[in-house]
This record gives sequence, structure tokens and C-alpha cells, in this order.
Amino acid sequence: MSTEENKTMVRRVIEEALSKGNLAVVDEVMAPNYVYHNPDMEVKGPEGFKQFITMFRNAFPDLHVAIDDMVAEGDKVAACFTITGTHQGVVNGFYTYEFQIRG
Repeated sequence: MSTEENKTMVRRVIEEALSKGNLAVVDEVMAPNYVYHNPDMEVKGPEGFKQFITMFRNAFPDLHVAIDDMVAEGDKVAACFTITGTHQGVVNGFYTYEFQIRG
């Protein structure tokens, strides 16, 4: 796959799955052996990632992810993005608060 095709897949996951909750995108673009490493948790495979998105979107129903920058080389893609939302549920033991994360 070209770097542009890889960037398109990452963009779809961020914009469609995370921002809009369209989980079908995850099945279309994510490899079965995908692992998301986070200091608080490890998410494995498309099903695990869909559960992660669902948990996050339930806690932040107005979640929005905006891509600020994206670069790719070979089969690697890095994205800088801003997440905004109002915390209205439980996620990782944290309760209601407003937040903005720049990743």
C-alpha cells in the first residue's frame, strides 16, 4: 500500500470511527493482530478497538477528534490530533469533567 492509502485508512479511523462512532470502518481497515498501546491499557484486535471506542464515546457523547497534522513513511503513519468532549460517564475510573487533549 502507498503512504497516501495508509494515511487515508488512519484518517478514516479517526474521523469516522472515533469522531462519528461508525464502527464498521474498524472492520474494514484494521488488521486482526492490531495492538493499541496506552500507558493505562492495551487494546487488541478490531473487536477490542471497537469496545475501546464504544467506552470512550459513551463517556464523551459529544466527542470530536480533529486531525491537526499527519505524516507517513513506508507503512508507518503518525497523526497529531485534538480531542474535545464533555465527560458525562465513567472511563478508566474517572467521572464527569470537561477536557481537551492534544495528541
